Amino acid sequence: MGGDNLFAMSSRGQAPNGFDEAIRYYRNARELLGRSKINDNLYEDIKPVRESFGTAWLAIDMAVRAALKERGLTEKQMPRSWEDLRAATVKHLAVTNGRLVKLLNAAYNGVHLAGYYRGMLAYVPFAKEAMNLTRQVIETLSGRKVA
Repeated sequence: MGGDNLFAMSSRGQAPNGFDEAIRYYRNARELLGRSKINDNLYEDIKPVRESFGTAWLAIDMAVRAALKERGLTEKQMPRSWEDLRAATVKHLAVTNGRLVKLLNAAYNGVHLAGYYRGMLAYVPFAKEAMNLTRQVIETLSGRKVA
């Protein structure tokens, strides 16, 4: 199993497109965040907020991997850690878009670390801005507008 592509097949018997999956995860993350109860511009329970940002980070990860795959990287060459993911982004993707590394760093800090890992985004405007970063990264990588 090690190194195999573990993507499940879609209901049509095809492996899902990486960008389509990233967008699906992003929408799911937004939905999770939208269902979280708010009181005085603060989320009442941080657990579903953290779950939302965990899902948002997975969306970003999928989008980066889909873009790297488009650049010709094989499954075996795909980065395994944040440092490797960032380095691969600089090497293979940021050549044509220097803004991308800044966006990805901001998303790592805001979405992954503050939103998911540390659960620090209880203030609604901060959480919404971090979710907006997720959308920006996916749009930048995929070249698609995401609603």
